[in-house]
Amino acid sequence: MSRSLALLAAIATALAPMSAQAGPKVCASCVTSTMKHLTGAKLAGRACGTDDDLETARYLARRFKAYGVKGAAPGGGYLQSVQFRVPTYASLPVLQVGEVRFVHGEGILALTPMPDATASLVVLSKDGAPAEGAGRIVVFDGLYDPATAAALVKAGALAVIATPPDRFLKAWDQLATRPPGPVEVLGVEAPTPRPAGPPVVFARPETLATLKLRAGTSANITATLGAPILRTTYNVLAEIPGRSGPARREVVLLSAHHDHLGVIGGQLYPGANDDASGTAAVLEFARMMKSGRGHKRRVQFALFGCEEQGGHGSRYYLAHPPAPLGDVIANLQFEMIGVPDPRDRQALMLTGWERSNLGPALKARGASLGPDPYPQENFFMRSDNYQLARKGVVAQTISAWPLPPSYHQPSDTLENLDLPFMIGVIQSLADPIRWLLDSDFKPDWNPGMKP
Repeated sequence: MSRSLALLAAIATALAPMSAQAGPKVCASCVTSTMKHLTGAKLAGRACGTDDDLETARYLARRFKAYGVKGAAPGGGYLQSVQFRVPTYASLPVLQVGEVRFVHGEGILALTPMPDATASLVVLSKDGAPAEGAGRIVVFDGLYDPATAAALVKAGALAVIATPPDRFLKAWDQLATRPPGPVEVLGVEAPTPRPAGPPVVFARPETLATLKLRAGTSANITATLGAPILRTTYNVLAEIPGRSGPARREVVLLSAHHDHLGVIGGQLYPGANDDASGTAAVLEFARMMKSGRGHKRRVQFALFGCEEQGGHGSRYYLAHPPAPLGDVIANLQFEMIGVPDPRDRQALMLTGWERSNLGPALKARGASLGPDPYPQENFFMRSDNYQLARKGVVAQTISAWPLPPSYHQPSDTLENLDLPFMIGVIQSLADPIRWLLDSDFKPDWNPGMKP
């Protein structure tokens, strides 16, 4: 072990609570090696449904195998293949106004398909009469307002062009890569189609300013659908059997998602915190648990594909689980554990804390866990755990700080993580999770709190 890795291990030991010192210790060099590989240029940001997605899954399978943890996918392998159809545009949507041309991803964003429209532009504010937009393309003078847009379309507007909120502007390049409609995961019950929204085109502020100067000019919008594309992602599944006895059928599922955003606009999004950190934690829990004496309950490990694009991997997992869902007593998902929350550098949050008795039980065994301090963000419903929770499994996510400046940015790099903190997090949770595997405690939803 190098001097730097030895230092990381020492810091991790110092950070871990005394209750976490009884079992196997975190291998700092193992965690660091995993993080370097997942965030390296070779995997190009691990984008959903790409060759890098497959290479990531194969790498993770090799790590499980090297630790002696057997595969839990069909046939005893590690990879569960998940195919899905992605809707596409026939060509990039375009807004043409005279000699000026705005293309999807540059000056405009057309996030939903809409009929081709040709009409004159009219500029209206929130206080304007919706009827003035009838038969026209409305340039909305102000930030996008869903109710106003719906009223304009109901009054006969062919389309509404508006500036989106700041959070959309910050994620502009990422939004430009989103499919124009719901993705169909093969082998999974199709979700209920969402009602079609009003035909809205988002425009950058400078685009809107240009359009306002061309009020009365004829404009044309083209945003028609093309043929869907068939793609594949992979869940990486592994298992350590339980010891003999009735409890050996019961399963504790430890999970994370291995995908991120890939390369967008020529920039690499490494996804170190989101969610290479959680993936590395699950691998390390597997290594530690395999090196111990075994546990009463089974422990399964799931590294899901395509969480960032809508949870395709976890949706398929639920339709084709490696163990009956009735046997899964709890699911802990690990998301973004590499950057401490400045509010409390030692604390971790459990999404949906108030929904079940799982968090308090783990905290009583030494886990530095507490409620989600950002309830307005709805994090409980924004990770793979929610897919399982909707099926009745007590499933929640452990995070450190879910809102760092690097979130979904090219700056989510290994260099911007606090690796000693992250390694300490893994160590601090090891004993509480081992207790869950060996106890008779079965988590349950609190009254009225099951999703």
